[in-house]
Order: sequence, then C-alpha cells, then structure tokens
Amino acid sequence: NTKVKEIEWTSWHIVWNLGDPRFKDKRVRQALAYSFDYKELLDRLSYNLYEPSSGPFYKKSWMAPKNFPAPYQQDIDKAEELLEEAGWTDSDGDGVLDKDGMRFEFELNYRSDPIIERYCNVARESFENIGINCKLRPLEFTVLVQKLSDHQFQAAFGGWGTGTDPDTYNNIIGTGELRNYGQYSNPEIDKLFKVGAAEFDPAKRGEIYGKIHQILFADQPYLYLYWRSSFYAFNKDLRGYFMSPRGPYNYGPGASAIWRIAAQP
Repeated sequence: NTKVKEIEWTSWHIVWNLGDPRFKDKRVRQALAYSFDYKELLDRLSYNLYEPSSGPFYKKSWMAPKNFPAPYQQDIDKAEELLEEAGWTDSDGDGVLDKDGMRFEFELNYRSDPIIERYCNVARESFENIGINCKLRPLEFTVLVQKLSDHQFQAAFGGWGTGTDPDTYNNIIGTGELRNYGQYSNPEIDKLFKVGAAEFDPAKRGEIYGKIHQILFADQPYLYLYWRSSFYAFNKDLRGYFMSPRGPYNYGPGASAIWRIAAQP
C-alpha cells in the first residue's frame, strides 16, 4: 500500500472559560501558553506527525494572515513574568499562586480517551511548573459537550475544524454565539466577521479573516496546540487521488478522480 499523510484544517486546543476570574486577564492566558511543553506533546507523544498551531486558520490557507504569527514556544521565565505583572504571586509560600485570596487552581475537562489524557497530563505538568494547580477530569463526550454548552467548566481540551468557509468560525468565537463555549467577546472581531460576510473580493476577504486570526492569537482565548493530520492508505495500483484539508474524498472530484493501473499482460 501507499501511505499518505496530510494536515487537516482541524486545530486542537485548550479553551478557557473567560467567565472564570482566573482567565479574564490576557496576560494570564499568554503566560499559560508560554508555560506549555510543546516539544513533549508534538515530538515525543505525537511522533512529529502533527504541526504546531497558532490560531484558527492553517498557514497555507487563503484566509491566513500574510504576516503569520509563529507558534508559542515554552518560555517559563516569560510565563512567570506575565503572571507577576497580572498580580499572581505565591504570597503564603505554599507553592501555588494566589491573588486577592484566590488560589490559582482549576479543573481541565476532556473527553475520556487515553491519548487525550496523555496530552492533558502535559498541560497539568506544564502549569504546575509555574505554580498553577490543574486537576484533570475525564468525561463522557455528551457530558462534556453539555458542560461546554452551559459554560459549566473552567477549561477544556478539544478541537475545531475551520470549515469550508471561515465565516463559519463566527459561530465559535463571535460574541454570544452558540458554540462560543469560553464566552470570549471582542467587538473588533464581531465587526470583522460582518464585513467579511459582505465582501465578495476573495483577496480582501482573506485579509479580513487574517486580521481575525492575528487578534485571536494575541488574545489567547484558546491555548492553540496543534493541527491534526489525517492518514490514508491506498492500494499501490491506484492513481489520481488528491489530498485536501478534508481528505481525499470529501471534495470534488474526490473519489471519482481515482483510477487503477491496467493489469500488465
């Protein structure tokens, strides 16, 4: 067989519930991003099969910003500096940061799955390195979705697909939208989505959604982790298959383009 790997337009992340006072300050969210051990997740646990993510749109897509932001890399010193600026210190010397009598500890929910659990353990250990307690809680998928929909969570591990048009992402990040589980709100992004939906010029649309990507990367309502790869195997006699962000079949011409080498006499 011929083995094929291609990046999907599906990014995985940790979403912060901005209704929780621990995550309201952008500097805190940036500190969490700086604390994460990306090498452990991508190199050791994922065998370099995925690519690091820095926002909702893949770098080779038409809606990605021209000045594409480089993904975060672990920088513990920078993380601690940002947390101190935001007022989080270990005032009582117990090893856990606190502010105004509130300890920095939270629960990270995720779909019960052994691979995802390994990834979440990387998050837990990374956050503990900067004085933040993170308790992992696996959930059955429907229970997790209900908690997300009701905003009854502090942080959660999950993934989103970009979709065939970037306007679909408004349902995920727009103020008050149905799947805006983290309750993020940015009036500039809301305005850009409206402008993008009304723009017919593809190049101008790309610039609009590129701005959305850059704002989200700066605000860090999600801790962006990686782009998932898809894996396929084709019979060695087959030709004509093409990969897309949705795989080799879910677009035109898709499977109808595949043909087989004629048998040799």
